[in-house]
Amino acid sequence: MYAPLRPSPPRARTTLCRGILALALLAGFVTLLRSSDMGLSLAVRPQSSGVMVRRVCPPGMRSSRRLNGQMVCRSASVEEKTEEKSSENFIDYIGRNKDLIQQFVNKETGSRPCPETMWNSKDMDIKSLRANPPADLDVEFPLYVKPGDLSLPQDAKPEDFAAQKGKVRELLLKHGALVFRGFDFTKSMEGYRKTYEALDFLSCEDPLEGTFLRKNADKEIKFTFNQNPTHYVGMHTECTHTLGPVSGAFWCGTPASMGGEFTLLDGRKMFYDLDQDVLQRFYDKDVRIKVVGLPAGPLANVLPRDLMAKAFEGLASNMPGPTADLMSKYELDFHVLDDYEGVPRFGGLEPKQSPVNRHPVTGEPLWFCNIHNHARYLTDRRPNSLVEIARADVYFGDLTTIPGKDVQHIDDITRKNLHKCKMEPGDIVLLDNYRVLHGRENFTDIAPNARKHCVTWFAN
Repeated sequence: MYAPLRPSPPRARTTLCRGILALALLAGFVTLLRSSDMGLSLAVRPQSSGVMVRRVCPPGMRSSRRLNGQMVCRSASVEEKTEEKSSENFIDYIGRNKDLIQQFVNKETGSRPCPETMWNSKDMDIKSLRANPPADLDVEFPLYVKPGDLSLPQDAKPEDFAAQKGKVRELLLKHGALVFRGFDFTKSMEGYRKTYEALDFLSCEDPLEGTFLRKNADKEIKFTFNQNPTHYVGMHTECTHTLGPVSGAFWCGTPASMGGEFTLLDGRKMFYDLDQDVLQRFYDKDVRIKVVGLPAGPLANVLPRDLMAKAFEGLASNMPGPTADLMSKYELDFHVLDDYEGVPRFGGLEPKQSPVNRHPVTGEPLWFCNIHNHARYLTDRRPNSLVEIARADVYFGDLTTIPGKDVQHIDDITRKNLHKCKMEPGDIVLLDNYRVLHGRENFTDIAPNARKHCVTWFAN
């Protein structure tokens, strides 16, 4: 008989655990750095025989390496067909965006705090609600508003605009989004500010304060996502599980040279247009949104994933910048989960939340889910310039993977109902942040950093 194993001394156990955690993290970072071959259309992959086989992807496709070394083909964007895709790791990204990282907030922004997200999604009978759609379901969306529509001249002043605030609020509640166009005084940023002040909208902090996705124009106004022109921004509300402005106003100072259309989606219409079974499945299971992550590496299939997740959480909580504050602010917890291709990835996830909600004023049911912007299944198939640590994803509430066919259906219905707004200088888009999802097409600027769009969020 074998003698029983003696327990390792405490010092030896501690050293062993630290070594395992270090190897796990190293494997993740090595996998991340290996991603520099992600843009190749001609790839080499090893076979069991030891012979290197060159794999050529069909036209319009690009190769991608999975963690097991297998090469797969994915659809390529127009940009990837015409130019070599550059690789940039997280450290390089930090170095290139030092000015943005200095904008970490909750440092005397001067705005009132962002209100908490108003959830009212319990006990919704999805089938009965969908059987009785509102009579104005197909109301004009968005509504374009010119000076004459408010009985104002083109050279009206902000104080003239204030006299119409009751009508503006009525139109916003009815249509969900208004595009103000043709007003002379809105062509400057100060005119933009005076517009929402005249309408008595109360500015609040951005719910994404501290993520360096936005740069401050001043204490209230934020520049929108101008710095990554090749990145397609999917449809989303500006709500996290914990924080959510009630409304917002987007302003165009200078449009992009080509592309960059502002996109709008009526969440009320989506609730009735989505497939009944898909909507019911999402409502029954809820969703969880992963907001930060890294590849976990092959050790995720060997080591306990809970142990690896704790190691990543410890690493994230000690990173420079506001990471630890964001982990608390958004109530993130950490897991190692497989994505839709079966690749294990670290992830910080928001708490479970409903993909549908009731409007805080009208009580109408709404599609209230950011999966179109965050699902990796979709971001892998469209222009995406985010570094790996910023790649989001969405899982069901029980942390199971959402089937690709469900995600594709949501994308199809989203694109069917999408409205593209080619904003002109001085345009202001005022939207209801609970009813309306927004996004942005990728764009090209002939002059560097020419596009200048801003946003202000409101607590009312």
